[in-house]
Amino acid sequence: MKDTPEYIVVNRARGEMVTHSASKIHIRHLEPVISDEPPSRGGEDRGPSPLEYILAALCA
Repeated sequence: MKDTPEYIVVNRARGEMVTHSASKIHIRHLEPVISDEPPSRGGEDRGPSPLEYILAALCA
């Protein structure tokens, strides 16, 4: 039995703050996605909130 796996998968994302509540997230070669809070939490509702992205990931 080998001590190390035959391959390792590396996933990366880079976040860029756009406003005080919004981020632009870069993943692989795909178009960036925007994450923002709704107005009730001080955001501008430019995209799903970070929590909504986590919930979506759990559904995937």
